[in-house]
Amino acid sequence: MVNEQARDLRASSLVMKVVGWGILVGLPIAMIAYAPGFFWGELPENFPLLGPQHPPSHLDATHPYLFMLFSLYIAWAILLIRGAKDPKAAASLFDWGILANLLHGLLMIFQAFTIPNEHAHLWADIPLLFVISAAMWYWHPNRLA
Repeated sequence: MVNEQARDLRASSLVMKVVGWGILVGLPIAMIAYAPGFFWGELPENFPLLGPQHPPSHLDATHPYLFMLFSLYIAWAILLIRGAKDPKAAASLFDWGILANLLHGLLMIFQAFTIPNEHAHLWADIPLLFVISAAMWYWHPNRLA
């Protein structure tokens, strides 16, 4: 029983590290590489059209909400990496990850069907949010222990 519990907590710790580092490394890369481009401002020529671009911004496609979301996810990633040392004590990070990503995804589904130029999120952002929520639920230290 003790070995099984230790194994489960190691799995929770690993998930915290993978999600944390995935966000810390992946989010900045995605912001630069994602074609409708938060920094580019337009689709590159010959890029497959997944949906219309976001409406023009006075900040050259760097929408203010993007930076707000970016800072929240980076903060969560840093706390996940730090909390991986003791997943049981950091279980609230799992709770926050499940709830925040689930609510964010549900809101984006609503927006994808009600706001012009937002339906492209159905193919990338929204499924990713639900995958993260599911992973955090599955490897939650309190559920495993």
